[in-house]
Amino acid sequence: MMTPAFPELFVSLTVQCSVVLIVALMLARRTKSSTAADRVWAFSHFLILMLCLAGTLLPHFRILQPDSVLLTLGQIASASFFQKCFAAVGMIWIIGVVLLSLATMASLWRTHQLVRRCQPDHARPSESWSEKTHTLLEELNARVLWSPEIATPFCWQLHSPVIVLPETLRSFPDAELDAVLRHELAHLKAQHPLRLFLQRLLEIGFWFHPLVWWSSREASVQRELASDLMANHSASQAATFLRGMVRLAEFCTTRTHGLVAGLSFGGSGRSIIQRRVDQILSLDWSSADKDGKGKTLLQRCVLTTVALIAALIWIPLNPDATGRTILSPWPAVTAAVLHEAGIEVRDYEVDRHRLHEHTHVRSL
Repeated sequence: MMTPAFPELFVSLTVQCSVVLIVALMLARRTKSSTAADRVWAFSHFLILMLCLAGTLLPHFRILQPDSVLLTLGQIASASFFQKCFAAVGMIWIIGVVLLSLATMASLWRTHQLVRRCQPDHARPSESWSEKTHTLLEELNARVLWSPEIATPFCWQLHSPVIVLPETLRSFPDAELDAVLRHELAHLKAQHPLRLFLQRLLEIGFWFHPLVWWSSREASVQRELASDLMANHSASQAATFLRGMVRLAEFCTTRTHGLVAGLSFGGSGRSIIQRRVDQILSLDWSSADKDGKGKTLLQRCVLTTVALIAALIWIPLNPDATGRTILSPWPAVTAAVLHEAGIEVRDYEVDRHRLHEHTHVRSL
């Protein structure tokens, strides 16, 4: 059974999530660096998850009081019909979360099993990989494995970082194979597997939110574009990379392997490949800030400020709220933990008993 605070939590977090994603979209579109845009999306997903934790485990400010001009919302929320509607919405949300969680865990398991079946290649690395690639592999402590079950390369990081290459790449020229490895190493160096994990958590919690799915697709594209930028540092490297991309595209099939990594070399469809090619062809190799570091700090400050402001947006839909204080009670779970630690906090509505009908017993 849903608690009376669920409608307020559900609606308010959805609004807060929307605000952060809209601002992230504006910032990502204003930057010309894919690396900076990649960081914007990753940081926005992190902030939204932090807002969810704060909203669930901490009290919040009631800027919009239930007894203000929004009194009608409180009255609607307390009506029995809308209470049943909120309960139905809550059950549908829980079912969606459970199903998506199970699907994600199943995909993770399939990918883990695929990686376990892969075989290392002890012969080719010393002959074909550049010194910089060897250095990055040692720096990241990453292994390179081969598999006949996949069509495109991907990177994976559960316990230790791994790059899995399809068997078809054995026939690639050394320089093009090295370009593929540089791209996957760029994913690992940028901690894209971790960013993807945070993105998956957001998708599970807000599976009903179209903005979340749209931002996830855009974040996946920006990860590929950013890795291309990080993997190529000269026009000659870019030319080799493009030849490898074209050669790999000829080998790609439409098979689905159940991978959740989402970091495959070929991207997701012809549109992303075209965007990657266009970006590389339009690069100015004399630019000093291709990685967008100069903009990242400012963008994170803006997003953090927006998230803090969004955290104040709480729609008064809790029928139990009295509005006697500007701070809501502590959630029951957090309050119980604090009480066990000897810290007394208010986990009840002030003067709530005065709002319930009661009778006086006359003494005879």
